[in-house]
Amino acid sequence: MPGTGTRRPNILWLMTDEQRTDTMGAYGSPWGQTPNLDRLADEGVRFNAAYTPSPVCISARACLLTGLAASTTGVLSNHHILPDQAPPFLTREFTRAGYQMASFGKHHYASQRKAFDLEGGIHVGPKVGCCNYNVEIDPEEYGVVQYETGAVWEWLFAGRYPGTVEDTPEYQNVQQCLEWLRRRDPNRPFFLRASFLAPHTPVVTPSPYDTMVDPATIGIPMDRPGAIPGVPDVVAEHLQKHAGSHVLTDEQIRRTRQCYYGYMRCTDHCFGVLTEAMRQMGELENTIIAFVSDHGTHLGDHGFYQKQSFYDASARVPFFFSGQGIAPSATLQTPVNTGSLLPTLMELADLDVPEDTQFASAASAVSTGQEPMAVPVFSEIDYGVWKGYRIGDRYVMIRDGKWKMGLFRDPTAPARLPDDDGLLLHDMEADPGERTNLANAPEFSSIRQDLLAKIDAWDASRPIREPTVRTASMRGA
Repeated sequence: MPGTGTRRPNILWLMTDEQRTDTMGAYGSPWGQTPNLDRLADEGVRFNAAYTPSPVCISARACLLTGLAASTTGVLSNHHILPDQAPPFLTREFTRAGYQMASFGKHHYASQRKAFDLEGGIHVGPKVGCCNYNVEIDPEEYGVVQYETGAVWEWLFAGRYPGTVEDTPEYQNVQQCLEWLRRRDPNRPFFLRASFLAPHTPVVTPSPYDTMVDPATIGIPMDRPGAIPGVPDVVAEHLQKHAGSHVLTDEQIRRTRQCYYGYMRCTDHCFGVLTEAMRQMGELENTIIAFVSDHGTHLGDHGFYQKQSFYDASARVPFFFSGQGIAPSATLQTPVNTGSLLPTLMELADLDVPEDTQFASAASAVSTGQEPMAVPVFSEIDYGVWKGYRIGDRYVMIRDGKWKMGLFRDPTAPARLPDDDGLLLHDMEADPGERTNLANAPEFSSIRQDLLAKIDAWDASRPIREPTVRTASMRGA
């Protein structure tokens, strides 16, 4: 394995938030322009069907850091917290092995414990808040699109950043990463995470990136609620209702897309500054680079914005490895879960993966460039206290081969909810855009029952933890 020898490899974990796969040319997008990330993905091993363990920030990050499924950690929404003592963070295995550990940028995993020895950097920054500008601007001049519905969250889906690229949190986090690298002990390996908020809301993109992408070239559907037949109740009653595209005009939707893909293009530039500086410092010579986003987002496709769905726009993410000991130029098609990130890095660094880890290491696949063993991939969310929609009911997805299914299912008492509750079923080979829900088609009843049995078997194979609702004083609040 790459980690075998007298010196363990360094690790650089690059992370974004709310990044769709069609932001990257490496994933076949003609309008996604990310040359720095594309180069890393093309040089290493790219997973083409990687799914988040949960399509919302805090629960996805809790899964990534612990190697456990969301219903095992008890964190299935942004309102849940990790317990004070358990489960442990897998990053601490690197600390025990002598790694210098630091993370800069967005952390957001709702725990009073730290996953890294040093957690610094900038999350949002002083100039723009989550839902508002903190400096005076002309909304028309800046091309601002705000989701103004009187809701609690009036998201900024588009607008120009009131400063230069160098003023952005992403660029500032890069500078803090480089300063930490210059001051570290060169005789010990490092594990550095650069974790950016981008391209998550607020989508405020610095010039010239905010107008660099022609929205006419972005070929994703511009749907309105009710435009697609057969969407499950969770979409029609919840996601389209509270973040529906019907609130915005066609022109506003195009502007949100222009700023989103421009924001990702700017973010790619910042990652390029980091990796080029590291190359000049000689810090990439014995370094594994891992890249992942916690989840994706909708941009008016399927009739709504934001994440929390199991459509590929929200649940499928970029996921690749590059650098020391990684097979060159391999694209793998087998569906995988991004919860395997830390177990994979542990095995590549010749560390033992704890037996209770639930996401299998993909180290063999990234070392050889060969497809991993095909197993069902799962993702979970509890809409819970957010808008009071179905509090305590888990929504779960399975991707098994070409089939993707989602439904409400109680992991401890499956018979409590009917087998067709919120059902979503897609043939991802015949219908990659997920436009036709096959849930009610009688000819697929055996497929539905087979997938349901696999969900229940997965639930029965592991401990389930009741969620604890977080308070404002908790980390990530």
